[in-house]
Amino acid sequence: MATPMITEQWPRFVLPIIRKEWDQSMNAVNSPLMSVMGVESSTSSVEYSQGVGTFGLVPEYNSATAEASGSAIEYDSFSPLYEATFTHKEYAKGVEIERKLWDDNRTGQIKRKAQSLGHAFGTTRAYHASSILNNAFATVTGFDSVYLCSASHPTNSVDSTAISNLGTTALSYAAVVATLLAGANLNDDRGYPMPSIYDILYVPTALESTAYEIINAIQKPGAADYNGNFVGSKGLQVVVDPYLTETNDWFMIDSNLARQHCLWFNRVMPEITMDPSSDYNLVARYRGYMRYSFGWDDFRWIYGHNVT
Repeated sequence: MATPMITEQWPRFVLPIIRKEWDQSMNAVNSPLMSVMGVESSTSSVEYSQGVGTFGLVPEYNSATAEASGSAIEYDSFSPLYEATFTHKEYAKGVEIERKLWDDNRTGQIKRKAQSLGHAFGTTRAYHASSILNNAFATVTGFDSVYLCSASHPTNSVDSTAISNLGTTALSYAAVVATLLAGANLNDDRGYPMPSIYDILYVPTALESTAYEIINAIQKPGAADYNGNFVGSKGLQVVVDPYLTETNDWFMIDSNLARQHCLWFNRVMPEITMDPSSDYNLVARYRGYMRYSFGWDDFRWIYGHNVT
């Protein structure tokens, strides 16, 4: 004779279903910005990133003869930049599953509840990543006490000479060319060239078609003659972010610098488990949890246009 399932057991049979559907639904949510961010794990309650200035050019080193001692080596120092702090925050939400759903073999309803919760976790992560750009012109200041995209970034902590990564021009072929040039003309804190090579045109859904036409036109868009498409020759990638809240604002990103300076720290990866406080006779509770931080420690990876 089979051993009947006791009331305390049924939530454990449901957990694998919950976990599978929750995980698949969460991972199905695409975060466009996280695909170019530097994503790292963390074992501390807070992470710090200390910026340092450059060392300029390396001088020639030589000696009069092979046997002679060389001239004194120059031991340089750098100008201090800024320290960025990443403090992890906790996020949690749960779902309740009634015993009658299991008793009545309503696994479809159980799956849909788990899928909905998983989607909420995935969307939250994508929303938080994109909030870096949604707040690029206002609300959130960075390590240097100005917004991510600003005309007032100080060169370093001892030199207030302003550096700009802010524009106000609507998306167009000419605006993209001008932004590529602005990135190429950036200097380091000693005045030497330190270009940002923008290779991503990052836009909201409202600008997707415009961005596609700029990048993929065979010849220069809007030209009456047969000028080649300079922008198209640069190999730019168009990334469309449905989580951007402003329909006219757009960005250009250096993906190499973004992986170094636009950061996401996972302290606890998203997980789901049973809540031990559940009333297992009638209702089982399953709670999801994650803990992370995100932000940036340098502005040179991006140029933003705040279009009014």
